[in-house]
Amino acid sequence: MTPPYTRPQPGPRPLHLARPSGAGSDDPRALGVLYENDAWLGGLFQRLEQRGVPYVARRMDDAAVWFDEPPAAPLVFNKVSPSSYLRGHGPAIPFARAVLDLLDAHGCRVVNGATAFRCETSKVAQLLLLQRLGLEAPRTLLFNRPEEVLAAAAAGDLRFPAILKPDCGGSGALVRAVQDRDHLAELLEDGEQLFGPDHVLLLQERMQAPDGDLVRTELVDGELVYAMKVRATNTFNLCPAEGCERHSAGGPEEPRVEFEPYPDISPSAVAQTREILRAAQLDVGGVEYIEDADGHRWFIDVNATSVYRTDVGRAFGVDGLDVLASFLERELHKELAKRADRGGGWARGVAAGGPA
Repeated sequence: MTPPYTRPQPGPRPLHLARPSGAGSDDPRALGVLYENDAWLGGLFQRLEQRGVPYVARRMDDAAVWFDEPPAAPLVFNKVSPSSYLRGHGPAIPFARAVLDLLDAHGCRVVNGATAFRCETSKVAQLLLLQRLGLEAPRTLLFNRPEEVLAAAAAGDLRFPAILKPDCGGSGALVRAVQDRDHLAELLEDGEQLFGPDHVLLLQERMQAPDGDLVRTELVDGELVYAMKVRATNTFNLCPAEGCERHSAGGPEEPRVEFEPYPDISPSAVAQTREILRAAQLDVGGVEYIEDADGHRWFIDVNATSVYRTDVGRAFGVDGLDVLASFLERELHKELAKRADRGGGWARGVAAGGPA
């Protein structure tokens, strides 16, 4: 006689996702890292290993998770990028959104969690946040059919030059400069080729700094790691990763980006970027802005996928990855201590520095 099926009782177990890797294996005391791009994580994993911090890394482009099993990971760090689809990892974005919602529902502490990731992967969400904070952003038209934006241009409601960009971008993907109405009509002839994975486009007035530079800040836990000026030539890919491939914006010059340490950033700009990240619930991230000839500060992007440059960090005497690893280690111990206070035996030993 076949025994009746008994549903397994859900309980805290390691985050069961495909292809795990890391120094923590399936240690339930380990930091969980959600990601999809190996190239950006090697340095962080090295810093964690140097500190003796166990971690379990899970790729989000090929994964599975039980819906009713709360993960045992005391802390999870989300490192999935909005540019995932450019590397053939498009499924990572919607899957990460679902997993982050699930982690949130189970009460798991996530660094750059669900709210932060929605802001990171949506220019519209960023604009709404800036509006709520009373900060200035370029005037924007949101659309999903070329006919509608052409009608707005014909009515004279748009100012040029402008920038055409997808709601979910990443690394300057699908961003195009628009010189005038005729140029806009020419670009829109590409139809479906214009759109990113979410099929939402934005047309923004293009703000310019007198020197052509924009400023990017990097913060961890509300503290400024460093600021840098970014100068782009014939590209919208402003990714600070060293060796990052630059896509041409269509001009005759070789696409390139120069990064320069910016120690003279104004305290008010740092305070504003700190407030943006706080409102977006971004523990780790940065903000890009432009100051025009009249001194107005225009915020144009919010980034969660911080990639630290060695040269800029050296100029400030700081190792961005070490700052990040230190923060994650501190937060991990906080979460383990909370579990110890709730009576978790294995957590008590770890929080105290002894064997579990």
